[in-house]
Amino acid sequence: MLIVHYRYFEVKNKFGLILLIVVALLGCTPQSDRTVIFFGSSVCNGVGAEGQHGYAWLVGENLPKGWQYTNISVNGNNTYDLFARFDRDLTPLEGKYVVLGISLGNEGLHEKGRRAVLSYQENMPRLIQQIQDQGRIAIVTNNYSRTDFNEVDFADLCRVNLEVQQWDVPTVNLLGNIDDGAGHWAPGFDNGDDIWHPNTLGHQEMASAFVPSMWTALEKGKQLPDRIGMEVLETGVHSVSFEPEEGLRSYTLSYISADTTYVIVHSALRNQTQRFANNELLDTIDEEAVPYHFVVKGSNLRQLFLFRGALTALEVCALTEGKMLRSSLELYCPLTGADKNNYALSMNHVEVN
Repeated sequence: MLIVHYRYFEVKNKFGLILLIVVALLGCTPQSDRTVIFFGSSVCNGVGAEGQHGYAWLVGENLPKGWQYTNISVNGNNTYDLFARFDRDLTPLEGKYVVLGISLGNEGLHEKGRRAVLSYQENMPRLIQQIQDQGRIAIVTNNYSRTDFNEVDFADLCRVNLEVQQWDVPTVNLLGNIDDGAGHWAPGFDNGDDIWHPNTLGHQEMASAFVPSMWTALEKGKQLPDRIGMEVLETGVHSVSFEPEEGLRSYTLSYISADTTYVIVHSALRNQTQRFANNELLDTIDEEAVPYHFVVKGSNLRQLFLFRGALTALEVCALTEGKMLRSSLELYCPLTGADKNNYALSMNHVEVN
């Protein structure tokens, strides 16, 4: 930190003033390294929310102090549109982080089916690579609901989202916070007769899927986690507690106790909690409250996960089978041996009791 005592320092001319400013800024983080660019379609642009203050606006307004954001999303865009305006709209902007906020709906999932899935699977990695080639960090929002999606559409969407969860980039699970369980906007969170967009409350739910401290973790150089300690069973712990970061709504908590993998899925919009053991549904209970403090007890606890979103049945199965899912992951603590660190892209931590 530079401290200038003006009693002894006098700027004689414009050059001296410029020099002072340059010296004062030495060692400071460039603003472009703390700038987030939202690059997507209408939902990312805030359509459906009052004043277009949608999920991107909410996330942007709650960035860490000293950060800023800009939104260059365009209604109706799909992957091809983002390619077409990449050099014109994105390239000239300074900003280290680019949130790709598009979905299979605009890709034509309901109308084109498998062709839309293939175009998304081919184009998204190319968009990510172009962003990375510019020295930026790409962040991908998963595919989300739409009122006219049918059972086949939802199955395709869930399969693609499972793939996205395992990409080597930060990802955000928007579906898990807004879905009715069948691929539609949850009742009361849709935008009336507008089948394509959520309302203000829906956008608020989607914003809660972003891990608040993810930006700080990325700035500090924290890497995406890989699953640890699944081949050799080391000694875990017997009790662990933690407090989730601000704004948690829907969530999924998973852990292994003894030889059983437990997964607890809570949907805030459906006021419902489902409990699974080794991928078998134990029960479904009506539950509105979201805990502000979690305590997990068991025998030889390990592989603790907390996601800021309700996982689908397909994702619960994948997690139980040992796959590494990363979307909206706030906590991942292996808890094996002496390793009690949180490897998720967040600054949260657990307490071992």
